[in-house]
Amino acid sequence: MAANPATEGIAQRTLLDVCMDLFGKLESSLVTNRQEFIDGYFATLVKQDEMATLWTEPAYYEHLRTVIQKEVLPLYDRYCAIREKLLGRIEHRSWPKYCMWAIGICLSLELFFTEGRVLRPPMLLPAVAVDGLLGYGLYYLVNYRETSALKRARKNLLNSIREMDTQHEVAKRYEIFRTYTGGDLLTAEVQSLLASYASPDEFWNDYQAVRKADPTTPADLEKLPNKRFHGFLQLHVDGAYSPEARQQRFNALFLLAHKTFILNDREHYVLNHLTAKKR
Repeated sequence: MAANPATEGIAQRTLLDVCMDLFGKLESSLVTNRQEFIDGYFATLVKQDEMATLWTEPAYYEHLRTVIQKEVLPLYDRYCAIREKLLGRIEHRSWPKYCMWAIGICLSLELFFTEGRVLRPPMLLPAVAVDGLLGYGLYYLVNYRETSALKRARKNLLNSIREMDTQHEVAKRYEIFRTYTGGDLLTAEVQSLLASYASPDEFWNDYQAVRKADPTTPADLEKLPNKRFHGFLQLHVDGAYSPEARQQRFNALFLLAHKTFILNDREHYVLNHLTAKKR
């Protein structure tokens, strides 16, 4: 079951959690103005989060509201149309009618094939009971088909919301990654930097020294004995990044360098690197 977003807080809430809570409120309430209801729902979320965590992020709620209104609600409306159609069929279907029709049709056939002998009391009552059970079984099978279609439609809706949640989460993390790493700029810097090294060990020795020094002024940069990192560090010296962002760039360089070395030597790099670290 989806977590209740009122108690989980912003850090634990997912798009699916919010959608299930919102859908439940929409279905259990007599809503005349859905847009106004949704606005009030999100206003309540903001207040709950602020009381629970003393912190809110306006961009998060705006993004969540936009995704739900533009992408989720059309799918929900389509699901509601399917649900209303299927539930209408189920509600208008009556098992006594199915039993009566089955008894009438089956008795007519039995009268024809038995030349009227089925109307004798010893045969009539068992025949009516069997025909009635056949009608009820048909009623159950038809209802089961409609119920299964309804469950399938709801499952498809939830899967679509989960897929949206995954896509937006990945996109959000990717934007954060590009923000603190410089995106394409970092990739170009890494390729240029690694091309200047003859071996991974040589690169990692310089990386450790540069990471430890973390130069932020031209004077600090000039003190570094190795000049190959100057291109990568120039933006740090120019003040383009905060201390946290500089550390993130170093971390991203660490990951991308390992990835490049592994791709260049899939068979030996990892084991050679671990062996070198043990020495």
